[in-house]
Amino acid sequence: YTAYTLTRLVTCMPLTHFDMTTETGSVVEALRHDGAVVVTGVVEPCLVDTIIEELRPRLDKSGLDTRGDFNGDRTLRVEASVLCTAPSAADLVDHDLVVRVADEILLPHCAVYQVGSMSVIELLPGESAQALHRDDSLYPIQNAGTELQIGVMWALDDFTEENGATRIVPGSHKADDTARYDMKTDTIAAEMPAGSVIIWHGSLWHAGGANRTDERRYTIANYYCSGFFRPQENQQLGIQIDTAKRSEEHTS
Repeated sequence: YTAYTLTRLVTCMPLTHFDMTTETGSVVEALRHDGAVVVTGVVEPCLVDTIIEELRPRLDKSGLDTRGDFNGDRTLRVEASVLCTAPSAADLVDHDLVVRVADEILLPHCAVYQVGSMSVIELLPGESAQALHRDDSLYPIQNAGTELQIGVMWALDDFTEENGATRIVPGSHKADDTARYDMKTDTIAAEMPAGSVIIWHGSLWHAGGANRTDERRYTIANYYCSGFFRPQENQQLGIQIDTAKRSEEHTS
C-alpha cells in the first residue's frame, strides 16, 4: 500500500460504474483502487418513492435547522434517528451488496463494524459547493492501508454534475496526511442515475457539488465504522426499540 501526495494523483481518471449483476469481488477491487465505486440499479423506484414520502414532512419542518458553513445554507438535512422518520430506509442500511463490501473492507481490521451515522441530504437549487473533506477526519488516526470507515450514498434521484453530484478525488485515499480540509484540487462528479449507490473509503477526499439547476437533489448517506470506535450517533439511543424491531422484521 503506497502513500502519495495529492499532487501526484491522477484525478482525471473516470469513476468505475458497475451494475447489480457484477460480482462483489470486482466492486471491492475497484473501490480499493480508486477509493470509490458506483453500482447502478440497486434500489427499486417504488422504494425510492416510499422513502422520499416518509422523509418529506420532517425535511420541510426542520431540514434547515442544521445549516451552516459546512452543511450549506440551501441544504435540507435529517441527521438523527433517520429510521424513525423513514423506516423503509432500513432496506438500504443492511442491503446485501453493501454488507458484502463492508465485510471485505472493514472486517480485516476489526471483529465487528457498526452504523456510525445516517443522514438525509436534500440539495436545494442555488446551493454552493461543499468544502472538500475526509470522513475519517472524525477519528484522529493515521494508519495507511487500514480503513476505519466506509461511506455509502444512495441516489434517490439522478446525480448530475449540474445538480450537485458528490465530487470526489479518485485515488486520494492513498494520499498522505499533508492534505487539509477545504484544499483546492481537481475533482470529478459522481454522476449516477436514481436507484444507484456510491461507496467510498472514509479516507477519500470528497464534497457535495453545487446545484446549478432548478431541481432538488435527494440522497441518503450512511456510514459504517470499525466496532472499536465510538459512532457519530448512538443508534441504540437514537432509535426507539419498537422502531428497531420493525426494521429488523422489515429486513429479515
